[in-house]
Amino acid sequence: MNTMIRLTLLEMLKKKILYLTLILTAIFLTLYGVALNFAYDSLRNEAEVLLRIAVSGQFLSMGIYATGFIISFLSVFASVGAISSEIEQGTYDAILSKPIARYEIVLGRFIGVLFVLLSYTTFLYSSILGINMLFGKGIIANFTTISLIKSLGVLYLLPTLLSSVGIYLSCSLSTMGAGVTLVIIYFCGMIGGILEQIGHFITGSAKEVLTSIGIITSLVIPSDIIYRKTASLLFTTGSGMNISLQDMLGASVQPSGIMMAYIGVYIIGMVVLALRKFQGRDL
Repeated sequence: MNTMIRLTLLEMLKKKILYLTLILTAIFLTLYGVALNFAYDSLRNEAEVLLRIAVSGQFLSMGIYATGFIISFLSVFASVGAISSEIEQGTYDAILSKPIARYEIVLGRFIGVLFVLLSYTTFLYSSILGINMLFGKGIIANFTTISLIKSLGVLYLLPTLLSSVGIYLSCSLSTMGAGVTLVIIYFCGMIGGILEQIGHFITGSAKEVLTSIGIITSLVIPSDIIYRKTASLLFTTGSGMNISLQDMLGASVQPSGIMMAYIGVYIIGMVVLALRKFQGRDL
């Protein structure tokens, strides 16, 4: 399996999409930093301390949301072709003639892709926080070290989740089919999460309908749950106060520990399904 992990890492480092992503990330961080520089300068003239903290929290929240969006798409494109592209090229005919088990191929691909994605997640998350702390010095709230570590740990679940689904689809469908399917599922989860949040602003039967849609989509693909949990842990101060503007408006329902446990089971289940699918697939 170590051989497959090493080969996957080498292949990932050779892909043009990885370097294109890094270039676009640099452009995004530059534009984000310039915008924050002017925004925080304007915010310093605001006398209300609580409002300054809340608005600065929104600046950071937008950065974290963009981070999740970028990580999600990189996870999709990195994982959906991990198995299927090699099947289409006939590569595994030569690989499986060696003393390598099929489960080693799947796990090796999954771990190799995940290693690159987690490294990128750490870099992007740290960059967003660093830019906010640099330009928002004296305005932005002081986050505790434990909240930063916990939120990053939860954010790691996002590429892990999407990669596990991507690997399973890659064992089941063509690269194009797996990519289209995962993108559609991801957007369904994102829209479902938004509808659930909107449901907390309204009353009546519509509230129940929107909430139910959000719950169903969260069970199908709990990617939006991960973002909300990441933001919740990040914006909770040492005193227990949540400085997120959304939380102050009473529209935020934080994911429970049961949902986080469900995500863990979901990831393991997808990897197991991928192993079984590839084991019985005719190459």
